[in-house]
Amino acid sequence: MTENKELKIVMLGTGCPRPEISRSGPAQVVFVDELPILVDCGEGTTDQLMKAGIAPEEVNHLWFTHLHSDHTFGYAQFLLGGWELGRRELTVVGPKGTKKFHDNLLAMYDEDISYRLSAGRPQEGLLNVKIIEIEKPGLVESSLPVRVTAEEMVHSILTYAFRFEVDSKAIVISGDTAPTDSLVKLAQGADILVHDCCLVANSTYYPNHQDPEKRDLWNRISQTHCTPSQAGDTARLAGVKTLVLTHLFPKIDVNAVQKEAEETFTGTVIVPDDLQAISVEKKEKQSIK
Repeated sequence: MTENKELKIVMLGTGCPRPEISRSGPAQVVFVDELPILVDCGEGTTDQLMKAGIAPEEVNHLWFTHLHSDHTFGYAQFLLGGWELGRRELTVVGPKGTKKFHDNLLAMYDEDISYRLSAGRPQEGLLNVKIIEIEKPGLVESSLPVRVTAEEMVHSILTYAFRFEVDSKAIVISGDTAPTDSLVKLAQGADILVHDCCLVANSTYYPNHQDPEKRDLWNRISQTHCTPSQAGDTARLAGVKTLVLTHLFPKIDVNAVQKEAEETFTGTVIVPDDLQAISVEKKEKQSIK
């Protein structure tokens, strides 16, 4: 018989800090059956949810890999807009600083919120948001019907990768990171690895030996992000089935990015468009007699 729960991911936003009309800010939804778990909340996330047919007010779980602006720009609209649409419960999980970020946002819109509450809207779903700050790597306690493990990544601020695991299926989301053995460990045997792929050969930041500033910038960013080849290496070492590349700069050559990743990883490589859904294949297991 088949295992009970289905696992899939919808790539809401595959872009980066540089705005591009065809790629929204970093965000993805992990589905456990029909339960949506939002991971990161970049610019345009609420619009992308609706375009994907996911009601924002029905998303009650948000996990932040880290608190850089491109991963959090969409939070105000998600929080307030989802509440306006009827969300009455929300849990937000993230690194240390998540509560301060949330509280500062409420303070910034204090007059707006007071006006809306005075018009008769309930405060539930806005002023009672449950904030959980991850204290250390490892298993993260939550009410979700899925095992979530966090590992610290190599980035310019505290960043966690997450492994969502149910039955024998797993999806891992790297957040932003340079190559690290911690991600190889976390992603062991995963069905899908969604991997930061910021440094690509034809991007704005590609080093030009005639341009020392670009060389220096590339060297600095390479300490906190990955190339397609490095992402492929991680996927190969972890033995994952499918590598999904994200955090992509504008006007990249998708075919070149995929080809570079395939030079180090022989599994399936996907350079997704926004809103692309990727499912974990159902696995058969023998019935116990």
